[in-house]
Amino acid sequence: MWVAPHLLIGEGESPPYALLPGDPKRVNVIAEFLSSPELVAENREFRVVKGSYRGVEVAACSTGIGGPSTAIAVEELARAGAKVFIRVGTTGALVRGVKAGEIVIPYAAIRAEGTSRRYVPLEYPAVAHPLVYAALTRAAEEEGVKYIPGIVLTDDKFYSAPGEILWWAKYGAVALDMESSIIYVVASMKSLYAGTILVVDGNRAEGTSKAYMGVRERREHDEAVMNAIRREVRIALNALTIIDRELPAGANHRQP
Repeated sequence: MWVAPHLLIGEGESPPYALLPGDPKRVNVIAEFLSSPELVAENREFRVVKGSYRGVEVAACSTGIGGPSTAIAVEELARAGAKVFIRVGTTGALVRGVKAGEIVIPYAAIRAEGTSRRYVPLEYPAVAHPLVYAALTRAAEEEGVKYIPGIVLTDDKFYSAPGEILWWAKYGAVALDMESSIIYVVASMKSLYAGTILVVDGNRAEGTSKAYMGVRERREHDEAVMNAIRREVRIALNALTIIDRELPAGANHRQP
């Protein structure tokens, strides 16, 4: 039997729906929402848990930081059976007035990273699948959560000077992350479904990003941001239930 060399999961072992946090500890946060969560495998930056949410089988797999490990996670999860991917992560705002704890749902990403270029030239767009984007926005609206739509800048460099990145805001970029464009491109090329939901944890335009300020304590996020992360996880899981109802017949994998 084939076993993924990094995720250490077997072919057919992943549910069709996967949430992709960056941080392995955030997999534990997702597991709190699942019925009968089970640790499937853990290796390097990858932690894989599966369970069910409202009858829909779901995996949660951490990707680590940045493009190469994220591409590995998507590739290996896809071979193991995943078809729908939603990144649940954090982001730095690129426009003034956006506060920590707000939620961004990007419909596209700027490919300012190197990994996706190894798959396909830059002319190829990095876009969320329309079904996934629509499900995320609908789930947020049903929760009464305001969200910011727009384009995310996906970059390889975390410690960028403001002048290197803020000019992208003039062309519609609302926030910065390090993974979304890779997920969009790999999923699109493999005829899979992908989307992203992000919690703002600082503002690059206002100088409040952790890239500039560091953190006050020996933890990455304060309680307000952690509460927003739990909110985005719930939105993403509810979006998966919407997608499960709307995918073509034969693509659904519901538990009895």
